[in-house]
Amino acid sequence: MKASQNIYDVRYNKRTRRSNMKKEGNTIMSGFISNSDKDSLMRASYYQITRNFTKTVNRFIVFKDDDRLIEIPHGISQRSKFIDLMVRYFEEIEEYEKCERLMKLRELVIMAGD
Repeated sequence: MKASQNIYDVRYNKRTRRSNMKKEGNTIMSGFISNSDKDSLMRASYYQITRNFTKTVNRFIVFKDDDRLIEIPHGISQRSKFIDLMVRYFEEIEEYEKCERLMKLRELVIMAGD
């Protein structure tokens, strides 16, 4: 699949998801954390998992702090779902380059057995 196709797919899906979200009236994380905290968390996770694709596929660490670590284990089909959640977030704020990079990572995660 070409990169331009991924960007088109992301933009198309963004429009359909936005209309569905308006019908539902809320988002997954609404009411739990502030928008600035949500943004900080999503960006930290994005940079953590896209820093090195090989390491991420082997050990899917989504958040790392001084002494804390959040990792999604292999084989429970949650890695690709987490990536999908991040893609939806970055679609909403129209950062399509991040979406494209996440979709590449998602393909690798699925090929490795999620």
